Amino acid sequence: MSKTRRRTLRERLLAEMEGLRTVDCHSHTMLGREYREAAPFDLFRLMSYFNRDIEGVTGKPAGEALAGASDDERWAKLKAVLAKARNVSYWRHNIVTYRALFGLRGEELTDRNWRGLNRRIQAKTARPDWYRHVTEDVCRLRTQVRNVPWFQDWEPRYFTAILRMEEALGLHDAGPRERLEAHLGTSITDLRSLKAALASLTEGYVARGARGIKLAHAYWRTLHSEPVSEAVAGRILAKALRGKPLKPDEVKRLQDHVIFFLAGLAADLGIVFQIHTGVQSNWGHIPDSNPMGLLELVRAHRSVRFDLFHAGYPYSRELGMMGKHYPNVWLNMCWMYVITMEGSRRALAEWLDLVPGHRLLGFGSDVPFPELIYGHLVMARSCLADVLAEKVARDFLSEACALDLARMLLYDNAVAPYRLDG
Repeated sequence: MSKTRRRTLRERLLAEMEGLRTVDCHSHTMLGREYREAAPFDLFRLMSYFNRDIEGVTGKPAGEALAGASDDERWAKLKAVLAKARNVSYWRHNIVTYRALFGLRGEELTDRNWRGLNRRIQAKTARPDWYRHVTEDVCRLRTQVRNVPWFQDWEPRYFTAILRMEEALGLHDAGPRERLEAHLGTSITDLRSLKAALASLTEGYVARGARGIKLAHAYWRTLHSEPVSEAVAGRILAKALRGKPLKPDEVKRLQDHVIFFLAGLAADLGIVFQIHTGVQSNWGHIPDSNPMGLLELVRAHRSVRFDLFHAGYPYSRELGMMGKHYPNVWLNMCWMYVITMEGSRRALAEWLDLVPGHRLLGFGSDVPFPELIYGHLVMARSCLADVLAEKVARDFLSEACALDLARMLLYDNAVAPYRLDG
């Protein structure tokens, strides 16, 4: 062996990925101006999904659970939670971030090192150029495909917009309907005018550069939807417009009609339709998020590029079969590595046997802070390197293909569906 040790394939894959500009395929990152207004942050505010485990352990919202008159009191409360839950990936995501960006030494947060870490977080996040530095220099992001709520803006320097559409499923209620009417300067008097308003809103965002629409209705109803005729949907909406309460089955049928309309609109405009599948919040009804509920919608709109999120976890195998048999379905690993690294490896290992590689989206941060994007990206690269190297060693994948797939999953595959090449 030469004096310079030859790098393993896993090390070469990691080096390849670290040198790439990456497309973050699902972002909730706060805008740069919002970050600078709220900075500096500290150990107890620079949090993301571990807040859910804090609530799960304590029974209180994270802000209340960690409240204290001093940082020492807050640390004592966080330390008590960590004694019960520091094993979860949501927390390990924080540790990876602390090590990579804020100089944490050692494997865990302790009484001896938390104060120094807290001071470094406060000092670095106070720097005027920190947000840009982390986003562009450290993460090396080409763009973040960001969910943009109705009537809000985004920062094109950092983000590519996706218009969130959950409010479209609530237009039988006066509040969401009146907000849309006021924004567009129009009146919604029937089903036809409702759909015209949704089309006008979406077309306006697309004209400004939005690349798709997004639904996350699995958090509060089933993903299963089926075709509902205009006549039926129109009668239900007319009832709501008269101020009459709708029955749950009527609400669902009207929503199903709107969901199918949105898919048709995505086809007409040539934009992506993102849909949340899988993982829920605390107390969420997990079966509602099974991506198999989307089969009728996907089959009925074959020209639409459906970007299905979160590996469908725990329905990753079902989602893999959808990717295998439906060429209009892209499988997105957003959020997954901070949910479960092992589950991410298993999903990727099966998908690479099933799905043409160009329809696998390997990374979406799904976090509020740019620092946490980097921690998530480190975890993603590690899982991807593990899986690809193992495929070469055991499953007859070539090294050349593995290296190509690393580039495809973190960059190339997002360019075509999101039209990032212009």
